[in-house]
Amino acid sequence: MSASDVMQLQQPLERGGIRSVNFFNGRLLSSKDLMREQTARRESDWRLGLALGDGVASGLEVEIDTTHNTDDAPVVKVAAGLAINRRGQSLRLVGGASVALTRRFDAIGASCLFTECQPIAGGTYVRGAGVYVLTIAPAELTEGKAPTNGLDPANVRCNTDATVEAVQFRLIKVNQLRYADLDPADPQYRNRLAYRFFGIEPREQSYADPWRDDPETYGLLDTLRGEGLSDHDVPLALVYWTSDGIQFIDTWAVRRALLAPDGLAALSFVARRRRLVEAHAMCAQFQAHLADLLAGTTNPATIAAVDHFRWLPPFGMVPLQRPPLRGFFEQNFFSGIVRRPAPGSGQDTPFIDARVLGALRERALTATPTDLTEEEFVWVYRPWQSVRVAAAGQTVQPMVVFASGLMPDFGLARFDMSRFDFSNYVNSDG
Repeated sequence: MSASDVMQLQQPLERGGIRSVNFFNGRLLSSKDLMREQTARRESDWRLGLALGDGVASGLEVEIDTTHNTDDAPVVKVAAGLAINRRGQSLRLVGGASVALTRRFDAIGASCLFTECQPIAGGTYVRGAGVYVLTIAPAELTEGKAPTNGLDPANVRCNTDATVEAVQFRLIKVNQLRYADLDPADPQYRNRLAYRFFGIEPREQSYADPWRDDPETYGLLDTLRGEGLSDHDVPLALVYWTSDGIQFIDTWAVRRALLAPDGLAALSFVARRRRLVEAHAMCAQFQAHLADLLAGTTNPATIAAVDHFRWLPPFGMVPLQRPPLRGFFEQNFFSGIVRRPAPGSGQDTPFIDARVLGALRERALTATPTDLTEEEFVWVYRPWQSVRVAAAGQTVQPMVVFASGLMPDFGLARFDMSRFDFSNYVNSDG
């Protein structure tokens, strides 16, 4: 490197700078000049998007469209919302949309001077069994025709009135080799598939050497970045689809909240900011999966968590059965799971103050998920406020919460509960 290559203090560095047109009276303007202004505006917006981070900012929930969906022509509904992709582009869906998964739609790119076309490789849409990721991505459309003065007949083809920065939905098939060892007939299939996208399964990280044993890329979502998932895409939902139609939609297996650039990532080791965002997604994924189990089971009281979940998130809330309200049976749900205090130890499920649930959840998100095959224990608590209301005869959905065993005990073992009369309370075990 020569001395001329060394930057001086306060010397402007033009490389990467945003170039906008300098307007002055008498200057001749062409379409190229206006295109430069549009490019500068876009670049400025994208930089703000990059600072905010990529992911879903709000909305964009995905569910089966029960009005239009059929087994051989699946249709999903995507709610209105806002997302930002890895390029910093904001993607807004207004009013929601119904999306047919069997129909291929190629985004129409404008060909005029004002557009900066960057085509996205088309996704592969295949009927039959498979795991897919539904994404939202940018698209461009042309709209209307503008009058021309006829001075340049060669460019009449470009007399488009407006270029619309729109969105499109894409369906990306996951290579079956990535999950071929999982059995779709296994009740744990959805849970284990989700944690493959979280990068938790297969469990390869030993944590023996946190300085080195913490890869920057991991999980099926990162693998897809080289197999069809572009930086233009924002993942919205995991769709498991067979010849019998959509079997389940797991939104939070691939959906993530906005993840801003992490300036301390190189020094964070296993405490990267990304892992906190994923922990939020794990908790949301569990609650959605649990809700689907509750809705799809005639007698949810018979369900045991170990039959459907190999992994539990760091924090979760389980509704319990109390007629006429449906829920799970605590003893059955946690059967086969090591919990504290241990059943039969002479202690009931400890009480917790509902006012500290938020603090418990936020602290638990710093822990790793619980592997139920490794006999890792979880704390299980019952909010005393709901118990007191139920004991007074009011209809309230009883619940228990659990947290990773890596957390300290948040229970109220020393809380004086004798001032409350629970004699009329019938819990879910009764």
